[in-house]
Amino acid sequence: MQISPLLTRSPQERFYHPELDILRFAAFFLIFLHHSIPHLPDFYSKMGVGPVLTTALCALGAAGAFGVQLFFLLSAYLVTELMLRERALRGQVDLKAFYLRRTLRIWPLYLFFLGLAWSMQWWVPGQHIGWPAMLAFLGLCGNWWIVFEGFPSSIIFPLWFISLQEQFYLVWPAWMRRLQLRGLLLSVAGLIAAANAARWYQGVHHTWESKIWTNTFTHLDAIAMGILLAVLLGGQAPRLTRLHRAALYMGGAVCFVLAGSYFRIKADPLTTERILMGYPVAVLGSLALFLATLRPQAGDAKASPGRLTSALLYLGSITYGLYVFHVLGLMISDYTVAHQDSSLGRYLFRNTVAFAVTLVFAAISYQFLERPFLGWKQRFSRVQSRPGR
Repeated sequence: MQISPLLTRSPQERFYHPELDILRFAAFFLIFLHHSIPHLPDFYSKMGVGPVLTTALCALGAAGAFGVQLFFLLSAYLVTELMLRERALRGQVDLKAFYLRRTLRIWPLYLFFLGLAWSMQWWVPGQHIGWPAMLAFLGLCGNWWIVFEGFPSSIIFPLWFISLQEQFYLVWPAWMRRLQLRGLLLSVAGLIAAANAARWYQGVHHTWESKIWTNTFTHLDAIAMGILLAVLLGGQAPRLTRLHRAALYMGGAVCFVLAGSYFRIKADPLTTERILMGYPVAVLGSLALFLATLRPQAGDAKASPGRLTSALLYLGSITYGLYVFHVLGLMISDYTVAHQDSSLGRYLFRNTVAFAVTLVFAAISYQFLERPFLGWKQRFSRVQSRPGR
């Protein structure tokens, strides 16, 4: 069977868009803001903060949650593009090599952090993980544990996202490896339908926000959008003017604010209408931000990036560690920053300390824990997706 023109790829084996590393860091930073900035106006009114700034901070904190959708879309785009490119180059997808790459990328830090969280039960007040919860997270089912049992009283709770993402990585490459255009598009349609059906079901049964948010089916349309982009773009990037990109960035930000502050899909009690309308708006925002960021590949050009760009690219390369450690960073900042001064300045200083601690942990993790395994990972790469790693 011939491959559709939409599924053909450049004969080059290297596929790398550095701007997507920066977008990956932006997605993390949105989540960090969501976890570090309160979303309730009363918190700021007690500090004497004016209504305009209060509204802006609440909107920013609420919108930050949708960095998760941006992550899912970005991951689905990249894995689908790389699999299609590998199939075009080699005639098939090497599933064994793919799963080995995922294991070497995810498990070293993931297991280390689970071990750290487990040990904290004996020396940090309030930290507790039962054996059933630990086994669920070890089995990459942590999000389903939260759906049925609630969030654990532990710094491991953000790992629900890793569980859900790895479930996608486990299933999708094996499913799509032989699909042609029609099968891929039908899969996208099926994922979108499943996401909306799942959210409708949860809405009519008055499910709590946390149980909807961590449900795998809830986020299938964000994943589907990433797959669709990989199929339709064919490894290329849309050529947009600066004005078009600015409009897309603005539109994406507005969609995130609407999903967080108008539809309030991260706030109980939820309604079916808010769920069914709010989540697609968040996915639309992720789509806009992705298209605004994606640039044509630079080919073999080796122009030196500026200092700011280099710093952002580095932050993009350590985003996995930043995400894993950020709640621990927030907890450490709560223990170390004095609480006598309940001003906005003190609170912003607390968040700055949290980010700095998170950055240090992520940098150490990347250099000494993740990087050695990334070297092994390269041996199983069939399409080079990042230079030098």
